[in-house]
Amino acid sequence: MKKICSTLLVLCLLLTASSLAFADQSQKKAVYELYSVDGFYEDEVGNAEAYSFHVPQIFDDTPDAEAINSEIAERFGNRVEEQFLNMEGGYSLWSWHAEWKAFWNGTQLFLLITADENGGFKDYGAYGYDFETGSRITNEMILEQKEISEEEYLENLREKVQFMFEDMYSSLSEEIREAAGYDEMLEKTLGWLDMEQPMFIDQLGGIETIVKIASVAGAEWYYYLATPFSYG
Repeated sequence: MKKICSTLLVLCLLLTASSLAFADQSQKKAVYELYSVDGFYEDEVGNAEAYSFHVPQIFDDTPDAEAINSEIAERFGNRVEEQFLNMEGGYSLWSWHAEWKAFWNGTQLFLLITADENGGFKDYGAYGYDFETGSRITNEMILEQKEISEEEYLENLREKVQFMFEDMYSSLSEEIREAAGYDEMLEKTLGWLDMEQPMFIDQLGGIETIVKIASVAGAEWYYYLATPFSYG
């Protein structure tokens, strides 16, 4: 186990060092990758698939940048390390992909990270950071910048998510809806919506939010991206 951990640590450091040089070239590319690994893996029972793990970090020396980087490393970096350990032992992977996108709004950087899991589950993470102030961008800051009240935001978000829910299950018969508890699922989905859901500003200046929508099968809920305010 110590040998495996040492190997992973060396790999991580090498990837980080090479990416740091890339991040230094321009502030608009002030993101480096903690993990940047692509390959093909077949486990001991014959499950085979290409894997791709890319986990970002913010290149800035402030407490908020360090805090965001730690959160990303704990949530998504640990996921990748678990897959490396499974590969070392010949075991099956439960996640095959992790990727990220960067959206810039002046000096503000918004990172959207997605990672899949077996069974169709997809995990999302959104993080905002302002290089000018060296601080994290909160949901409240986003709404203030867009001159949107919390009440207006939540009203639009509920309308959008209800539309997504109804559209998602529009093909279900009345019998299946009743058996699955359709009305209760919708109520639960809308009840999850508050100011705590991660949001970010996308490439068109719109607001996107990571939401949970109740499921009729599989997991109790799945993550989705909702756009309560769109522009362009």
